[in-house]
Amino acid sequence: MRFLETNIFLYVITANPNFGPAAKEILQRIELGEQAMTSSLVVAEVCAWLEYHGMKDKINTFFKALESYPTLKKCDTTYDDEIKAEELKSRYSHLEFFDRVYLAQMLRQNLTEMYSNDRGFDKVTGIKRIII
Repeated sequence: MRFLETNIFLYVITANPNFGPAAKEILQRIELGEQAMTSSLVVAEVCAWLEYHGMKDKINTFFKALESYPTLKKCDTTYDDEIKAEELKSRYSHLEFFDRVYLAQMLRQNLTEMYSNDRGFDKVTGIKRIII
């Protein structure tokens, strides 16, 4: 099972010319049964990004899309994840807080692979970033 970070969804929603097709292919594989996980914090970050960029009308479509992937697990973000993220800062200060929360969630769920274009995860011991 692989973790899906925010940028995968945003590349598809915004039809990013460089990364959109590859991100869409990832979501199609999940639609066909590939096991994956994202988190409630990723969902919140996508929705906040859409609102900020004047695309509030795409939020409902985003939620419907999330529900259409039966093998996409949605992990709740906990206060303990946030505490762990702060603890991880001493080893991974190059990661932003949200990225450390994602890392804490991956550790809690025993995930070792993620779809992301965020190079910061390349410096995280035990995590393999699948570049799109």
